[in-house]
Amino acid sequence: MLTQPRAAVPLSTPADTVTEPEPTWLARLWVVPVLVTAVLGLWRASSIDLWWDELSTVDIARRPFTGIIATAGHVDAVHTLYYLFMHVWIAVFGTSPLSVRLPSVLAMCGATACTSAIAKRLFDRRIAFTAAMIFSLIPGVARYAEEARSYGFVVFGAAAAFLLLLRTLEKPSPRRWKIYGAMLALTGALNLIALMAIAGHAVAVLSRARAESDDRATRRREYLKPFAIAVGVALLIDAPIIILGAFEAENQLGDLNRATVSDLPSMWRDIGSSAPFSLLVLLALPLLLSHRKRGSELTILASATFPVLALWLVSLFGLGFDSFARYLLFVLPAWAIAIAVAVDRLWPARNVALAAIVLVTAVAVSVDQLQMHGHLSHFKYDYPGASVLPEDYSAAAAIVKANYQPGDAATFGGSVHIDLGVNEYLPADEQLRDIFVQDTDTQQNSLTPVYCTSTVACLAKAPDRVWMLETGFVAPYAVERADWSLALMLKYNTVQVWHVWGVTVTLLERR
Repeated sequence: MLTQPRAAVPLSTPADTVTEPEPTWLARLWVVPVLVTAVLGLWRASSIDLWWDELSTVDIARRPFTGIIATAGHVDAVHTLYYLFMHVWIAVFGTSPLSVRLPSVLAMCGATACTSAIAKRLFDRRIAFTAAMIFSLIPGVARYAEEARSYGFVVFGAAAAFLLLLRTLEKPSPRRWKIYGAMLALTGALNLIALMAIAGHAVAVLSRARAESDDRATRRREYLKPFAIAVGVALLIDAPIIILGAFEAENQLGDLNRATVSDLPSMWRDIGSSAPFSLLVLLALPLLLSHRKRGSELTILASATFPVLALWLVSLFGLGFDSFARYLLFVLPAWAIAIAVAVDRLWPARNVALAAIVLVTAVAVSVDQLQMHGHLSHFKYDYPGASVLPEDYSAAAAIVKANYQPGDAATFGGSVHIDLGVNEYLPADEQLRDIFVQDTDTQQNSLTPVYCTSTVACLAKAPDRVWMLETGFVAPYAVERADWSLALMLKYNTVQVWHVWGVTVTLLERR
């Protein structure tokens, strides 16, 4: 007599407790949340202005391999692997906003598929589909799916490593442990903070070992020892990045404030870029805690909370961080699974309840989703928390392009962001050289250029027309260096002034 296939057995739940057959149609629906992730990630991806971090990605990725490696010796060593990948990518696909963001969209789609597969192995297909749908609707997922940075890759890598671990625990073998360790090392190379996900992995290993055998020697041989070796090798592989990143941390983060006790709630809120969604997670976690004796629930609980608390404590007593959320996006798959599991445990009408929570999530985050897709939304880098003054580079570039004459140059008030931003939206044959730059950031293998030591000498080489682009809605010369301003006012007349969001554009002509 044929029998229906049973659901996947959680880490520490006896097989005979799982009796309800699962609809086979659910197995074919995993593609739906992946498509939702793709649609939300591509929504306006070509029209949202690139912001500071994305401009740094394009700037560094354009450099030759040797230049990228040399830059790692000064700054951004923790992003080197991503820059190397993007160097190849833009060589093939170019540097349009859509092109440089597409890899992140694809990575987040992969993370959505992994979220579904993780939940299926820990629980069942209903929860897997629900968790993946919730994950696809998180505003932070869409926000960083269309960001030309490594965050989408980190989420995908962390989710893939977790999935590989679960597969390894189902059928341990040296080959599977090696593959898991390699993925863990790759994820750590993209973002060292993502290695905090090991806490949830450890809980999964301990739960499986306890469920499979009462013999300590067997547990140690089959699960604990190979897990420790895999993690140790991954840390060893990432050691050069850890060491180099530690030396650079003071330069990059040393002037940032440490966290305070009151920062934890805002930090929690910002991870998903949505206060309502973070509240749903907070409501779900106590229900998981009430089932903490079950290995699957405990694994998700640890994965969802430990990295957040650990990074907060590090910043509370150690190195300061200006923002937290972007470093912790890899917990979002666990957050989505936590909500799905909590609803499943709370209401017996499973299909109705799980469909309802997807709808509730979609409605709750709708306003935040709209905020994520504004023309200058990427300047809200930790929405709804921290942000910087938006600067409309594409609008400023449109003004320059409409009035450009061959030979024009510029001064950017000492701001490399406006330099990179405006030139990114100008044609290749209309790029504006900064008249006060002696050595570019590329020549310096850094993120900042070296400016002229002699203002008079630099100005003597300047063309008859100079564009002055400054941060903010200000009067001309307001943010220029004092010696630059004086020299420009003595040598040039103001032809016309334009104001766009966050940028003042002034055309100067030699007297």
